Amino acid sequence: MKTVIARTSSKLARTPRMNEEIVGFEDVIENLRKKLLSETKGQDVISIHGMPGLGKTTLANRLYSDRSVVSQFDICAQCCVSQVYSYKDLLLSLLRDAIGDESGSRELPDNELADMLRKTLLPRRYLILVDDVWDNSAWDDLRGCFPDVNNRSRIILTTRHHEVAKYASVHSDPLHLRMFYEDESWKLLEKKVFGEQSCSPLLKDVGLRIAKLCGKLPLSIVFVAGTLSEMEKEVECWEQMANNLGGPKLSSFLEDRVIDISRLIRLWISESFIKSSEGRSLEDIAEGYLENLIGRNLVMVTQRADSDGMVKACRLHDVLLDFCKKRAAEENFLLCIKRDQSTKAVISHKQQAHLAFSKMDNLVEWSASSSLVGSVIFKSYDPYFARCPLSSHAFALSHILINFKFLKVLDLEHQVVIDFNPTEHFYLRYLSAHIDQNSIPSSISNLWNLETLILKRTPAGRLNTLLLPSTIWDMVKLRHLHIPNFRAESEDALLENSAKLYDLETLSTTYFSSVEKAELMLRKTPNLRKLICEVQFLEYPNQYHVLNFPVRLEMLKLYRFNNSKVIPFYISAPNLKYLKLSGFYLDSHYLSETADHLKHLEVLKLYRVEFGDHGEWKVSNGMFPQLKILKLNYVCLMKWIVADDAFPNLEQLVLRGCKDLMEIPFCFMDILSLKYIELDNCNKSVVKSAKDIEEAQVEDNQNTNFKLVIIKKMILQFDISHDKEIDNAFKRLASLPGVDSISIDMIEKKLTVGGDMNANEVRLVVGKLIDSGML
Repeated sequence: MKTVIARTSSKLARTPRMNEEIVGFEDVIENLRKKLLSETKGQDVISIHGMPGLGKTTLANRLYSDRSVVSQFDICAQCCVSQVYSYKDLLLSLLRDAIGDESGSRELPDNELADMLRKTLLPRRYLILVDDVWDNSAWDDLRGCFPDVNNRSRIILTTRHHEVAKYASVHSDPLHLRMFYEDESWKLLEKKVFGEQSCSPLLKDVGLRIAKLCGKLPLSIVFVAGTLSEMEKEVECWEQMANNLGGPKLSSFLEDRVIDISRLIRLWISESFIKSSEGRSLEDIAEGYLENLIGRNLVMVTQRADSDGMVKACRLHDVLLDFCKKRAAEENFLLCIKRDQSTKAVISHKQQAHLAFSKMDNLVEWSASSSLVGSVIFKSYDPYFARCPLSSHAFALSHILINFKFLKVLDLEHQVVIDFNPTEHFYLRYLSAHIDQNSIPSSISNLWNLETLILKRTPAGRLNTLLLPSTIWDMVKLRHLHIPNFRAESEDALLENSAKLYDLETLSTTYFSSVEKAELMLRKTPNLRKLICEVQFLEYPNQYHVLNFPVRLEMLKLYRFNNSKVIPFYISAPNLKYLKLSGFYLDSHYLSETADHLKHLEVLKLYRVEFGDHGEWKVSNGMFPQLKILKLNYVCLMKWIVADDAFPNLEQLVLRGCKDLMEIPFCFMDILSLKYIELDNCNKSVVKSAKDIEEAQVEDNQNTNFKLVIIKKMILQFDISHDKEIDNAFKRLASLPGVDSISIDMIEKKLTVGGDMNANEVRLVVGKLIDSGML
């Protein structure tokens, strides 16, 4: 019999994004969407249960990311429990989504974290996704964090076990996710293999047979499709695939840990896994590898950037994870050190190339017996270490590094605070940790092989600027420098005579104190692709300079520093795709002049920007010809004049908190590429103009892909004296029609109520609550 070999691309061409869209279960999705948006006042738990591989997580994530659903909730947060879990990690994951940042909270006890989460959710309508719950006790751990104040909050829960789903249910009955119908199996297989195209009639019969052999299990179909997509589209090839099927069905589920893609790619490069190719950066090559793994359904995407669709986070299927761990152990490539694992128990692993730890004291113990290890990755937060003083000899970074003589990667992922006194570790390429120092010693240049340096600040340290020594400019192999709010202490003459950092691609967060210093720094970093900086100019410029940014720059974020409201330069970046401006005053000509130098800009985000000339912004024809996404958040804009042929490629318009704007220009009716408008806390006249645009887009332009999302909200504030019966008061207010958010600030003695509500009714109820002593 002829052997068929799967065809792979030597050029690492990116394969289509195949594993994100969901095919089938349309009836199930609509049923669940109705439950999530139902008028049931009380909190409801939507439980989805079924055997592994059915797509419970994929289905839940589809609902969780559905804009028509998400727009109805004030807070969305998710966590993945799995069979073995850390209660603290679950709380931190939920807090990170709920408040946008959980840094500084890791040192708190579990009960305080749970209380913080409960109080954050209490006044708001929330949507929570709790994935992969294995038993009732795991749900008991979390359920107390989700208050019920009759404001139509919802929880999506997935589990293998019917008993868990039934135990967690409140109003809605648990949903037992069915197997695929045969036609759904074929649709999914066809979609994964051929994308938007149809299957050849010659392959359809054998394709239907393959789909049937996958046992109506979506995950099996996805895996098989990943292999078929790499094979020749020949009947003989597919026949051999059909003959090879029929064994045990795949019945796995997603591993609980989400992998940050930027971090993954930087680690790959530091480990020398990525080989250079002429004309392509290592990062681009690594992204090609990743897209191929995604295309073959070996890696599952969990998040993509809304700006360019690039992968931001992923998960690895646990069948593949177990396989990789086994092979890594067999080849002495990786050893995962469990919390209580002693060096004596695994003495044969001295020559492991990589170690992964869960506790910091494990790292100290193993450092003495693992001198040839090349990588150390600390996987999770250790509360014991947080209580140790920085002066502790055992946990000083310099003492740990002495033992790992050939270390290339030291990744302390979570909030492990270290001293920073680098020794001569010539092999170190990747260093990530937290520090609370205000300066870095000049000996950092001893790490002359360092490619990635990520130093996060402790809560106390964030209040101060971190000073970097002038020797930072001697580290010519740096590719990524991530340090919040730093200054490089260098005299201009010294910096002028220093070497250029040709390899540096990412720089954040530095600051510009003058145009001249900015020009000098940019000359020294000619190949930057991502730059985040703060602008500090105290005087209004007599004239604007054109600041030429590196040709390869693709992302730029500029933030106002202290009282500096103007940007005293026009931005010139020929290949810039993403621009965010935050906190600045822009005169009438600034964006027009800047747009001439940003012909390839695709994403423009303005946050708390104030337009000069009575709040007017004129957009002429030819401005931002490639712009796809425009987001205006809390912008002071009163009059928006847009030429008829402006924004020819715009796809998304988002307006949040633009209270001074009276209408969206009517020319948006004629932008054929427009797919989405979102309004949050905008005037009724803006809402009316958006509805007019929607009508024109759908009816006149036959734009069936267009969607308008309106987040209705009115904000009322009240003075109060105390919060003794806050729970009962919140329940009373949450029961009012249209109220979807309630918050209280006891420092300012303010109660805030938000929603699409009757203001007089809310004022009457609040008055009664105050008179009765509840507030």
